[in-house]
Amino acid sequence: MIDHRHTTAVVPPEFEAPVESARERRERLADRYDYEFAQDRIFPELMTALLAEIPDGAEMLEVGAATGKTTAPLLAKAKKLTAMEPSAAMLRRLLPRDVAANKRFHTIRGMVEDLKPNVMFDVGVVAFTPRRGVGLLHLLVALALHVRHRVVMLLDDDGSLDCAYLARAASSQGFDVRVHLVKEDSPSGVTPRRAAVFVADVEKSSRDFEPDEIWEFETRTLDLPYPAPRGATTRLIRYFLNGGERALVVRTDDRGMDRLYGNLRTAVHRLGREEVTVRRTEEGIQIVRLPKATD
Repeated sequence: MIDHRHTTAVVPPEFEAPVESARERRERLADRYDYEFAQDRIFPELMTALLAEIPDGAEMLEVGAATGKTTAPLLAKAKKLTAMEPSAAMLRRLLPRDVAANKRFHTIRGMVEDLKPNVMFDVGVVAFTPRRGVGLLHLLVALALHVRHRVVMLLDDDGSLDCAYLARAASSQGFDVRVHLVKEDSPSGVTPRRAAVFVADVEKSSRDFEPDEIWEFETRTLDLPYPAPRGATTRLIRYFLNGGERALVVRTDDRGMDRLYGNLRTAVHRLGREEVTVRRTEEGIQIVRLPKATD
């Protein structure tokens, strides 16, 4: 049995998502609601598609187990299942469940990056992580270090292009990738729920370059003139909020970088501080979309 371990308070910036804030929200959700976390995202057709990608008798790691919406079905197919969850409140909701008494079931409090190097599983499963953009690729690469055969992720099919970015970048790194778009069979007049099942076989994946390099290749770069036209940063952020791109890199003459960075931060704070973050890099200024904070 793997011991419970606490995570550090510092969250690396490459996750491209407010992981600490998401963790705090999970703590609040676990104590506030009677229903299970993320039940509005899980539907029967999606569960069937997920289980179809899981071989019988595998040693599995479930990342972000929350209160166990997918835990029991996974355990039914597993030789051994380890549920990993960073939120103590979510684990409290998970542990009293009947599955907690199963000898094939174990838990870890933490994140994938907390796993010791020699800890290995046959299959890794991730259901609706708060990480977005390049953070998904970092998660895939980190998880692949602890998986012998396959990583399966459930991702939102919300027009964000997360799945498309991840599939192309992961393929470039040698993962054998498949994506299934799944739609709920809902009654007439009811909008069906949709999600993507992302599958990456890890045997042929390469570790020769960092995920950031792939992300830079996937990200579009915009060059603004110097000095930037009046109102350019406001128009740029409005364009980004209305589009489907996950990230942009904005560049200008070195003389205008500081001012451009400040203006972009101001525009983001005014127009989309809950949706977008801005950061300086050696290549320019990155504008990155963040996950929506919903209860």
